[in-house]
Amino acid sequence: MALGPKQMEEAIFRNLEKNSGKTLDEWLVLLDKSNIKGIKEQNVWLKKQGLGSVQAMFIVNKFNHIESIYEDSDKLVDDLFAKFAEQKKLYNQLLNKLKTLVKDISIRHCKTYVPLYKKNQFLTIKPSKNGLVLGFPFREKPKSQRLKPADNNTGGSERINFMTIINSNREIDNELLSLIKSVYAEN
Repeated sequence: MALGPKQMEEAIFRNLEKNSGKTLDEWLVLLDKSNIKGIKEQNVWLKKQGLGSVQAMFIVNKFNHIESIYEDSDKLVDDLFAKFAEQKKLYNQLLNKLKTLVKDISIRHCKTYVPLYKKNQFLTIKPSKNGLVLGFPFREKPKSQRLKPADNNTGGSERINFMTIINSNREIDNELLSLIKSVYAEN
């Protein structure tokens, strides 16, 4: 199962000793003793010690007391919908309906979109100037005229291959909920 950004950070810290031979606290002490001041320079130094880029970044952020942007999911959502107040209301209405439709979902807020997971990601939600973009990872295209192929410009990815855009609560109808329930069942 893919990890969200916050879960990835936690996993890296949890597995740091196994993967690098040193605990997070040991790396923080070594970084302190190095007397390297700049964040970029600290990252470079840690990578020269054998750490990967992501490991180094998380350690440097911890060392410099830089808050993870993923700590405050409410702020991530507020920032994501800052230019789209009406879509935030629609997002909240959609989530409320989904929570009654399916029970075991995990919401892992990101900086540019909101992914929803069961075991795997089954829906992405992203505000846009055209409306609230919903991305689906269907194995095969369902018989719905609402879904369009998704590409990089419409929130698509290797996994998210279909999308639709909604602009009102009326569009959170039985057909849409049925599509979401189907893709949820696949994942």
